[in-house]
Amino acid sequence: MTKRLTLVLLILGLVSISASAQFNFGGETVKLGQSVWFGTFYNSLTNSRFDEPQFRQRWEDVEREFNVSLEWEFVTSGWPSSEAIGYLFPKVTAGEGNVIAVTTDTIIPILVAHGLLMPLTEWINDEYFERLPAPLKPTERFSRFLGENWAFQFGPIMGTEAAGVFWNKELFAKYGLPDLYELYEAGEWTWEAMEEIALKLTQDTTGDGRIDQIGVALRDGRLDWRAYTYWVYTNNGSTIREVNGEIIFALDEEASIESFEFWRRLLARHAVGGSWEFDLGNVGMLIDFADRIRYMRGVDFEFGFLPLPKGPRAKNHVAVEYGRWVAVLPVTAENPEGLIELWHALYGLATPYITDLEAWEEQYYTQYSYLARDQESIKHFRWVTENSQPVELLDVFASVPDFPMTVIDILEGRIDAAQGMAKVKPSVQALIDELFDQ
Repeated sequence: MTKRLTLVLLILGLVSISASAQFNFGGETVKLGQSVWFGTFYNSLTNSRFDEPQFRQRWEDVEREFNVSLEWEFVTSGWPSSEAIGYLFPKVTAGEGNVIAVTTDTIIPILVAHGLLMPLTEWINDEYFERLPAPLKPTERFSRFLGENWAFQFGPIMGTEAAGVFWNKELFAKYGLPDLYELYEAGEWTWEAMEEIALKLTQDTTGDGRIDQIGVALRDGRLDWRAYTYWVYTNNGSTIREVNGEIIFALDEEASIESFEFWRRLLARHAVGGSWEFDLGNVGMLIDFADRIRYMRGVDFEFGFLPLPKGPRAKNHVAVEYGRWVAVLPVTAENPEGLIELWHALYGLATPYITDLEAWEEQYYTQYSYLARDQESIKHFRWVTENSQPVELLDVFASVPDFPMTVIDILEGRIDAAQGMAKVKPSVQALIDELFDQ
């Protein structure tokens, strides 16, 4: 029996379908507005899909237990802000209530501002979050806006997209560089340490005058503007602050300006590639989603994983996730509690549909233990997964004309960080004031 099949059977043994009569949909159709990025996956970690016989059976069992007909509606693959609005707006206008949609937490404020989402605090509350296994509990930090909870756990099961650092142990050994795990345990895994190490790793190894060995690479390449947020939060900064009951733009604070300058230095000197170059063995450190470990089976060198380094203003490490997938309901939802329970039963996301939380958690991390090259990686993967925190209002900022390009201009050295943030602050603050009615 293959490892994948063994894991599938074990996980199936930990989830069940149970629903009370109060969640009877009377034979009506419920539409599942899923992203095409995830399609018909039941569990993306095991590549299990609802069109496979055992999971098709689960689909049919849920339809029977809830007396409902389920129907997929796949949303196209663009960044989900406009897609979520485009999907939900006609539903709400038509008064459709039997709909569950997926988006990212960063889109919640925009959807709320358009009057498209139902507040869910009555059902998505402390009691609900206690029903989730530990790897899914951070959803609590991603669902809140204006004092309400608007979202619940995404399905299918997937790995965390909170970021950490993968490091090439063989390159570190070749150049006599310090063990990053030892730096981390000693409290010395800092921006400064990363920068010093990157400088030593960035090399022209062929003597042709071109850099071919890279100190630091970034998942989606050097100018993924969203990645600046990692450094803001690792330096005890934030995109926004609450001051005297109002939400205030905070990217012009010293902690944030320092973060822009740090990342600009790395970009200028070292970060010239993407994740694909790390796999080739010519990158020392890769900043990427922790879940990327699933795609590194073919890497032929030893690597490790640990949290992002901390900035000079930070006492502790943080795990930053600039966009978490979540599920939401339209403001027209007719049976919100039933829809929430149906979704969790379908994907086996929470008790009572998970029969043993501890066993479920163990199996979740076991899937990653097969992929890691050392025990420290799994320890750090678990910490990053369970401590993930959001980037506040990321797509609100992105919806302001010129904001993403201003970030890129800063990182490319075309404008000073303080000047760039001063330039965009009035427009961003005006939108924040509108959203928060302040």
